This record gives sequence, structure tokens and C-alpha cells, in this order.
Amino acid sequence: MGKRSSKRRIANSVMIAIAVVLSTASPAAAADAVKLALPGNSMGYLPLWVAVHKGFFKDEAIEIEVPRLAPTIAHNALMAGEVQYHGLADSALALAARGAPLKAIFYAANRPMYFLVGRKEIRSVADLKGKKVGISRYGGTSDLSARLVLRGHGIQPDRDAAILQIGSDGGRIAALRAGGVDAIIVPVPANVLLKREGFNQLAFVGDVVEFASNGYTTTDQRIKDHPQEVKRVVRALYRGLRFAKERADETIAVIQKEWKVEPDVAKESYRSIIPALNDDGIIGESQLKVHFDIMQKSNKDLGEIPLPRVADFRFVSEVKLELSGK
Repeated sequence: MGKRSSKRRIANSVMIAIAVVLSTASPAAAADAVKLALPGNSMGYLPLWVAVHKGFFKDEAIEIEVPRLAPTIAHNALMAGEVQYHGLADSALALAARGAPLKAIFYAANRPMYFLVGRKEIRSVADLKGKKVGISRYGGTSDLSARLVLRGHGIQPDRDAAILQIGSDGGRIAALRAGGVDAIIVPVPANVLLKREGFNQLAFVGDVVEFASNGYTTTDQRIKDHPQEVKRVVRALYRGLRFAKERADETIAVIQKEWKVEPDVAKESYRSIIPALNDDGIIGESQLKVHFDIMQKSNKDLGEIPLPRVADFRFVSEVKLELSGK
């Protein structure tokens, strides 16, 4: 009896140990919770949403959460560690150039994914002389896009056309519909939907100028303390970018699901985005020159801005090398 009892106790102990191992090794327990803040639901973040819908973050054992935060709040949340990443690399560049411990780690686009859309009686950018153009906020990407596209068509912002800060995409669209402004800068799919209402797409900003857009940022501390996590996040984004460029039909299905649009709207939106996406998430100094020039003009003491001060692309370079044969 003693031997049988002893064997039974040993067997029970082994079963308990196995149960403990299995419970601690479950995917839910192993996944790291990561917050990546976005300023809105622009389709410029398509590679991120492809990575979410196709399970690329889950492949990296990351449970991704995507809170929507206004830019200033997002920057503060990132610095405070309340979120670990955000999709506001454009405005974060200026903070990093002035010494903030931030780095851009991945850029999805070489061109701004913005469109200038005008009222039904506005037929061209030239018709905006003496008119009002709505943007999200002064100093943001939509402001930069509006000024560049107007200058590209011979209209001097603030002198020949008024630039008005309105706010969210929805607010700008409402202002256009109400006649409060004559044109607005909008991302995809707003341009497609407005065209269907009879408004006129006047210009694709990416046809006028190239500059890095739709980038992702983290802190120097995150890179130092959690380099493998940063690399896993970048790997998911990289896979999302490559998938979006290479698998049109499946990506259009993601657009339909995430943005809740009809198939024909999803297809036109995809066609609008593809020319702006880059190949690998890496941006050079030439593609950041527009940003750097604006920073230097507004702050004469800034001087030269070396790329390593504002960006760290070593993770995406490693990922690209590792996945190049796959």
C-alpha cells in the first residue's frame, strides 16, 4: 500500500507541474500588451491595420491596442510611458531635433497621403486664389501639405489663400459641406467619399512633393530597455507594409472591414494609397529634408539635424535582412 500511495502522490505532483507549465505557456499569458497611439483612423496607417487584421502582431506575441489620441496628448503619453509607440513621427521629428528622447523607427510612406478636395464650383487649385482652405491644425502634416500644394500651383498661402485650422477629418468635411471653407486637405478614404458626393479632387499632394509621412515613433528608453519588443513591433509593421503592396485583393478586403466601406470605395482607396507607400519602412535624409527645412527656418539656432538624432532604422534594417529570403 505504501509504494502504491507513494507512486500516486508522485503522479499527482507530475500532473500538477504539467498543468502549471501549460497554463503559464498559453498564448494569452505570453503576449505582451503594447499600446500604439494614432491621431485618427487615416488610411495612411494601412500597413498597421493589415498587420492587425492578418495576425502579424499575434505572430510576434504582441497584444496590440490602438488608442486614438490628439497629437499633443499622444506625445505626452509616449514620454510618460502611458503608450509605448505612436504614429505621429512627423511632428515628433521636431521634438527630437530639439533634444526630446524620441526616435522614428518606421515610415510607411515616401509621399504624403493627402488630397486637396474643393467645393463643387472649384475646378482647379488655381480657383482657390482668395479662398479658404481647411486643415487639421497649424504645424501638422495637413498644414504642411496644404501649403506645399498651394505653392506648387502658384498660390502663396496666407497671402493668396487663407489657411484655417478646423480640427478633425469630420470637422473639415462638415465645414466643406456647409460652405464654411472652399477646400480641405483630407486623407483616404475621405477623398473618395467626397468625390462621390460631387466635390472635386483638386490635387494629390504626393504629386507635388515627396516627404516622409505616416511614421511611427518610440522613446530612447524603450529602445534601450526593450529592444526585442521594438524589433517585434517593427517586424509586424514591415510585414504589413509588404503585404499591402503585394497582395491587393486581400488588402482591399482589410480596407472594407476596418473602414466599413463598400467594395468599390475600398478599391479606389487602395489605388489612391499605393503610389505613396515605400518599399521597406526606411527613410533617408533626402526624404526628411522638407521636415528639416521647416524646423530650421522656425528655429535658426537648430543648425544641422543629423539623421541619428531623430530616427533609428536599425531594427527595420535587421528585419528586412532576415525576411528578405522569405
